[in-house]
Amino acid sequence: MIRELRIGQFKDIALGVLILGALCIFGFWKIGPGLLEVVKGAAPLREQDRLESKEGAYVSWEVLYPLQEYMETTKTTKIYGVSGKSKKNRSYWIVINRAQETCMSVEVSAKRYEEMEACADRLFEAWEKGVEPTEEGVSVSGSLERLQGEDLYYFNRTLARLGLPEEDIVYHLRDGVVCGESKTNIYGLSGIYIIVLLILLFIVYTTFSNSAVKGVRAYLAEHPKTSMAQLESDFATAVKINGIWVGKSWTFSSKLKKLILENSQIIWVHTGSVRSGRNINFYVWWEMLDGSQNRVSVSSEKKCSEILKHYDSFSHIVTGNNLEYEHLLRNDREAFLNLKYRSSLEH
Repeated sequence: MIRELRIGQFKDIALGVLILGALCIFGFWKIGPGLLEVVKGAAPLREQDRLESKEGAYVSWEVLYPLQEYMETTKTTKIYGVSGKSKKNRSYWIVINRAQETCMSVEVSAKRYEEMEACADRLFEAWEKGVEPTEEGVSVSGSLERLQGEDLYYFNRTLARLGLPEEDIVYHLRDGVVCGESKTNIYGLSGIYIIVLLILLFIVYTTFSNSAVKGVRAYLAEHPKTSMAQLESDFATAVKINGIWVGKSWTFSSKLKKLILENSQIIWVHTGSVRSGRNINFYVWWEMLDGSQNRVSVSSEKKCSEILKHYDSFSHIVTGNNLEYEHLLRNDREAFLNLKYRSSLEH
């Protein structure tokens, strides 16, 4: 009995656990590397550091010598399916790395374009005066990667226009982007996946803390005249329908909060459906003598009918979905009990 109820409990949560577990695994795969880098913090790019040794690393650097924007990307937003104006999204700059005696590519968000432009203006003003720039540059941090494809083409084309030699290998620093994900996405998705993980842990903890063993022991403690042997015997001969065992003396189900209902305390069994969006969920309700109500979901209307049929054999239990039963139970409980419950006791 306990084994069957325990298996039922695991089956009830299996789909949810699999979906939530898959989401957590996907989340760790997608943002895990970037999150670990963000937690560790950006390593300053020092003058003596060789760029190839820092490829793929999360670094910070102060841009002092931005020459010119060589490329920009735009983003078009849609409102009710209609494309709006395109706005600058990212700005790509050629920057001199004096320590390495080479040019690098630095990518910043459109919001930082004016910072880079102002820094470039200060640089050219200082050079016109024959001095080095003394003001602070633009601090950037992100993953250091190699520039490739079309981006490399535009980079070298702009270098040629500036009268500078083309570069075969160009390192590109993406400000605010770590392991391919923006830091905003990393923070936001981390929060979402942490919530998903907490929900998963809560489901697993709740299932284990309300295990079948504990549920049965709690029932026996509340009903000292009932023995485990009696429960086992009734369960062995019970009829199983969609995870519900209807025995002669008890009803068992892993879907029930207390796992076990005493049939002698049931006064009405009825079924129904609840629409949730496009789906229809079917339920069985047990109305109890003490006024409490129990409900579990079943797979179909056919299963609902099968369950009701098995309760028809109990002389004290009202079965069916007659609206008059609902009205009578809620408004004149004594009259409802007189329908079957009390008359069965008299016999």
